[in-house]
Amino acid sequence: MTTGSGGIRARRLKDAAILVLLAASSLLLLLYVAFSDATRVAEQIQTEKLLAQGRLLQGEIERFVRPGLPIHQFVGFPAQAEAAREADPLIGAVGLHDTAGRPVFPGWEAPDCDAARATPVRAAASAAMTCLTGDAIRVALPVADRFERVGDIVLTTPRRAVAAQVERIFASLLAVVLAVTAAFAAFVLAVPAALDGARRWRRIGFAFVAAFLGTTIVIVGALVGIYSDGAQARATALSRSLAIRLDDVVAYGLRFDDITGIDALFSEYRQVHPDIRAAALVVDGRIRARSGGAEIGAPWVADPGDFNYAVTVSAPGAHPVVQVRVALPRSTVYVQVARSAKNFAALLVACGLIAGILMGAARAAQGEDGDGTAPARGEAVGALVTPVFFLAILSEHLCYAFLPQTIQAAAAAAGLPAGAASAPFVAYYLAFALALLPAGRLEGRVSARSLILAGLVLSAIGLGVMAGAASLAGGQFWAALTARGLSGIGQGILFIGVQGYLLATASPARKTRAGGVIVFGFQAGMIAGMAIGSLLVSSLQPQGVFTLATLVAAAAALYVRLALPALGASGRPAPDAAAPLGRVVATLLRDRTFLATILLIGAPAKAVLTGIVLFGLPLLLARHGLPKEDIGQMTMLYAGAVILASRLASARADRTNDTTGLLVQGAGLTGLGLILISLAGGGPTALAVAGVTVIGLAHGLVNAPILTHVVEARIAARVGAANAAAAYRLLERGGHVLGPMIVAQVFLLAGQTFVAMAWIGAVILAAGLLFLVLSRRADDGGAAEAIP
Repeated sequence: MTTGSGGIRARRLKDAAILVLLAASSLLLLLYVAFSDATRVAEQIQTEKLLAQGRLLQGEIERFVRPGLPIHQFVGFPAQAEAAREADPLIGAVGLHDTAGRPVFPGWEAPDCDAARATPVRAAASAAMTCLTGDAIRVALPVADRFERVGDIVLTTPRRAVAAQVERIFASLLAVVLAVTAAFAAFVLAVPAALDGARRWRRIGFAFVAAFLGTTIVIVGALVGIYSDGAQARATALSRSLAIRLDDVVAYGLRFDDITGIDALFSEYRQVHPDIRAAALVVDGRIRARSGGAEIGAPWVADPGDFNYAVTVSAPGAHPVVQVRVALPRSTVYVQVARSAKNFAALLVACGLIAGILMGAARAAQGEDGDGTAPARGEAVGALVTPVFFLAILSEHLCYAFLPQTIQAAAAAAGLPAGAASAPFVAYYLAFALALLPAGRLEGRVSARSLILAGLVLSAIGLGVMAGAASLAGGQFWAALTARGLSGIGQGILFIGVQGYLLATASPARKTRAGGVIVFGFQAGMIAGMAIGSLLVSSLQPQGVFTLATLVAAAAALYVRLALPALGASGRPAPDAAAPLGRVVATLLRDRTFLATILLIGAPAKAVLTGIVLFGLPLLLARHGLPKEDIGQMTMLYAGAVILASRLASARADRTNDTTGLLVQGAGLTGLGLILISLAGGGPTALAVAGVTVIGLAHGLVNAPILTHVVEARIAARVGAANAAAAYRLLERGGHVLGPMIVAQVFLLAGQTFVAMAWIGAVILAAGLLFLVLSRRADDGGAAEAIP
C-alpha cells in the first residue's frame, strides 16, 4: 500500500514537473519575443532620432556650401555635433566625411558600414542610408552644394546602449514570470489527487490560462510604456537640440530681435519632424518665433489634445524666462503605439498557439484525456501528433516573410534572371510531391513514427544548409536550391507519416476531422512561424532565423523519439488495394469527377497558396515598402482564416455530406480575394489584407472537405479509399509546384504589379463555375463515366 501510494505521489510529482516546465517555457518564450520586439522598436525609434538630428546638421552645412564654399571651412561643425550629442545622450559618434569617406574634421568621424547590409531610406527631398550592424546603428545623410554631393553627415548609436534601456525594464518582468511560474507550480501540486482526470485538467487549464493572460497584461503594460515613451522621444530630443542652439544667444545677453533666421530655424524643425503641431520660442509666456500654432506676440496655450514639451533656455531665476515649446498631437503617439502593439499581438497569438498545443500534448501523454472510447483515444493521439506537424511547419515558415526577397537577391548575385527566383520554391514543392509516392509505399512496411522522424531530420538538414548558405556569396542561390529540395523531401515524408498515424487511430465517423488536424497543424504552424520569424529577422538576421528553424525541427525530432508512441500492427489498417499507385492514378485520371476535382479545385487552391500567398504577394508588398513584420502578419491572417473556416467546414461536411457546395464556395471566394488584392496596387493596403483573409476563408472551405469528396466518390470504391486519398495528395502537389512558376512567368510578362492578381482571380472563378456544372451533370447522369 505504501509502495502504491509512493508510486502515485512520484507520478504526480513527475506530471507536475512536466506541466511546470511547459508553463515556464511558454511564459519565457512570450517574454523573449516581447523583449525582441521592444528592442527592435527601440532601435527604430533611435534610428528616427538619428535621422532627425542628422537632417538638422545637414541643413545647416548645406546652407554654408551652396554658395560654393568648401566643406572643410565649416568651422562650426564641432559645436553643432556636440550639441546633437548633448541633446541625445544615446548618440555615440557624429562625423562629417568627404566623398572619399575621409573625416573632414579630425577627431569627429564615425565608423564605416558594409554597403551590402545598408538599407536605403528616403524622406522629404533628401536621401539617407541607414545601416544596422552587429554593434551599431549608423545613419549617413548626403551633403550637397548646388551641383553635386560633397560629403556626408554620419551619426551612430551603439546597439548595446539601446538594448540596455530595454533590459532594465525586462529584468523586472523576468521576476514577474518566475513568480507566476512558481504560483502555477504550487497550484498544480495543490490540486486534490482524488479528482477525476477531466475535473483536474479543467482546473489546471484555467490556472494556466490565468497565468498566461496575467503575465501578458503585465508585459503589455510595460510595452505600452516603452512604445509611448519612444514615440515621444524624438520630439523631446529635438526640443533639447533647439534649446542648445539658442543657448549662446541667452548666455551672451543678446536680443532675439537682433538675430535673423530664428523663424527659419523653427520652420526647418517642423520639416524635420512633420508630426508636430507647433514649435515656438516663448519669452515670458509669449511667442517670439514660431512654426505653426498661434501668432507672434500671442500667449502660448497648451492644447489638451497634445503632448506639450518645454525646455527652458534661460538660467534658473533669470529674466526674461526663455523656453522652447513643442506640441505633439496625442493621436500621433497613439498611432505609433498601436502599430507596435499590433506586432506584439501577433507574437501573443503565436505564443498562445505554441502553449496551447504543447499543453494539450502533455494532457494526452499523461493518459488523462477522454473517456477511453475509440473516438476519445483518436483525439488523444491527435493531440500527441499535432505538435510534431505544428513544429515542423513552424520551422519552415519562420523564414517565409523574407525568403522570397532573400532568394531573389541570391539569384541576382549569381547573375541569374529574375525568374530564377522561383526555382528554389519549385524545387521544394516538386521534391515534396515526389517524396509522397515512395513514402506512401514505405508506410505499409515501416511504422508511421519512423517516417515522421526521418522527415524531420531531412527537413532540419535542409534548414541547416540554408543557415550556412549565407556565407557563400554567389553560391548562395545553388545552396538554397539544394536546401529547399532536401526540406521538401523531408516535409513530404513527414506528411505521409503524420497522415498515416492519424488515419490509423481515427474513427470512421470522424475522418474529416482527422484531416482537419492536419489542416489545423499546418495553419497554426504557419501563423506562429510567420509571426515570430518576421519580427526576429531584424535582430537575428536571416542566417540566425534559419539557424533557429533548424533547432526547432531538431527539437520536434527529439519529441518524436521520446514522447510519440509507436503504433502496433493491429492498430494500422490494411491497404484497400494492392495495385501500384501509378495504376491507381491512371484509373483516377480517367474519371471525370476526380479529374474535375483535382484540376478545377484542388490544384488551383494549392497554386494560389504557394504562388501568391507565399511567393508573389510578399514580393509585391516588399516593393511597395511594407515592413517584413507586416508581410508576415498578413500571411498570419490567411492561416487564421483557414483555421476558422476549416473547423466549420469539417463539421458541416461530416454532418451533411455536401462537399460539392463547400468546394464551389471556396473557389468563388478565392477569386474574389484575388480581385480584392489586385485593387491594392492603386488603393490602400487594407484591400490586400481583406483579399488575403478572404482567400484564407476560401481555402478553409476546401482543405479538409476535398479529401472527403475524393474518398467518397464512386471511383474510390474501385481503387480503394486509401489509394484514392494517396493519389489525390500526390496530384494536388502539382498545384504547389506550378504556383511559383506561373506567378514568376506572369511577373516576367506583365511586370510585378497587382493587376496580375485580377487575371488569376478570373481564372479561378471560371474553374469554380465549370466544376459546379460538371458536378451537376455527374449527379444527373448516375454513375461516373470514365474517359475512354
